[in-house]
Amino acid sequence: MGRYIIVRLCHAAIVLAVVTVLVFVIARLIPGDAIMAAMAGSVDMSDASVVKTVRATYGLDEPLPLQFLTWLERFVTGDWGTSLGTGEPVLNMFLSRLPVTLELFAGATLWSLAIGLPVGLIGALKRNSGTDVVLTAGALLGVSLPSYWEAIVLIYLFAVLLPILPPSGYVPFAEDPLLNITSMILPSFVLGTHSAGLLARYVRGSLLEVLGQDFIRTARAKGLRERSVVIWHALKPAMIPIVTIIGLSWGGMLAGAFFVEVIFALPGLGRMSVDAIFQKDFPVIQATLIAVSVNVLLVNVLVDILYGYLDPRVRIR
Repeated sequence: MGRYIIVRLCHAAIVLAVVTVLVFVIARLIPGDAIMAAMAGSVDMSDASVVKTVRATYGLDEPLPLQFLTWLERFVTGDWGTSLGTGEPVLNMFLSRLPVTLELFAGATLWSLAIGLPVGLIGALKRNSGTDVVLTAGALLGVSLPSYWEAIVLIYLFAVLLPILPPSGYVPFAEDPLLNITSMILPSFVLGTHSAGLLARYVRGSLLEVLGQDFIRTARAKGLRERSVVIWHALKPAMIPIVTIIGLSWGGMLAGAFFVEVIFALPGLGRMSVDAIFQKDFPVIQATLIAVSVNVLLVNVLVDILYGYLDPRVRIR
């Protein structure tokens, strides 16, 4: 098992190295001049000497390979650069907005598991019944709804027609716990809906496949209760494709957080990234994309490790 984990970590390190190079290059391929866009109005950009000084300050007068090596050396030592738009250290901006995004992800994950697992389980146990049809249709609806459209509809329903939840904004938990929770209900639900629908479909399909296996029929022939058959014999082998979907859904939620945080005016990493793209603030763009990439890679490594635990044949291969 140890060798299996080391191999997976090596694969993740190779992918991260490639992603790091791509992120650095892509951030500099954004149309327009980042310095001109970020410094407009703060300094006299019509003066060639001022422009040259600003470019030298950010190391943009050096060859691209040297820029990359300098940036990478500073990045791994904790110096993520300075924002072109705000002048703040990028690491401080990242750490100040990280709790908001983590809270959003925690709520979305809870919604996804609380909806997706029971819906898929009930659909599999009541196959082809009216309940199964309704739940499957609901899962398809959850997968198909665009996040921005769902957010607008829910804001109209629960913040305008029935003003029981705030339409947008964020209040830290330390300031007002109740207002913090109510302000995160809608955005976390919107972010978790797609994952819940996808999870429900795969739980149902995977569990139905396992319930048709010979060892399940043997367990039933021994006189075991259906609940024991499902919990102790069917769930573990059925979890292998489900773990895959949970890992993939995490990456999808990362992308969805960009829209959700903008729509609900949450001061998280997603909104910071969108603002940075419009301002061509490439130090912030680079740091955010690297952090997102590391997050996705770690989740995939965790999924691979869970594969090895759930099915020993995986780590043998």
